[in-house]
Amino acid sequence: MKILKVLVNVLTWLFLITIIALAIITIITNFNIFIGYQSFLVQSGSMEPAIMIGDIVVVQKQNQYFKNDVITFLNKDQRVVTHRIIETKETDGEIQFITKGDANRSEDEDSIVAHQVLGKVVFVIPKLGFFVAFAKSIFGLILLIIVPSVILIINQLIEMKNG
Repeated sequence: MKILKVLVNVLTWLFLITIIALAIITIITNFNIFIGYQSFLVQSGSMEPAIMIGDIVVVQKQNQYFKNDVITFLNKDQRVVTHRIIETKETDGEIQFITKGDANRSEDEDSIVAHQVLGKVVFVIPKLGFFVAFAKSIFGLILLIIVPSVILIINQLIEMKNG
């Protein structure tokens, strides 16, 4: 019975650590809590191999962007895209960025202007996005929240009974 108690205690600690990690990851990936920094889950392979599907990119707004910078922006359809600047040009006093995904054969159809840019990619967290996406799924919710919660409740009931 002592082995079962140790196992339940280990599972309880793992559950608490998982919940805390999920809370931190959720806050970081959904809110702009670090002044000027935002994070986004990469859902396409257009920037492979530099940025892979399932990575999380952290971006920061910059005063200027240059050729070869990897930026995250809102395209004309208001979709968040992360691509590399392959050319900058000025038209009517406005700087425009021509962008392209590293894995794409051609440049993006529309040029990007400064107000569309959400920021420059300052670092990439490999594969963490898979965990975040899994945690937001129904199966992830069941596996990471409901099952450990039931284990905790059973553990508490056993401890109350043994008093």
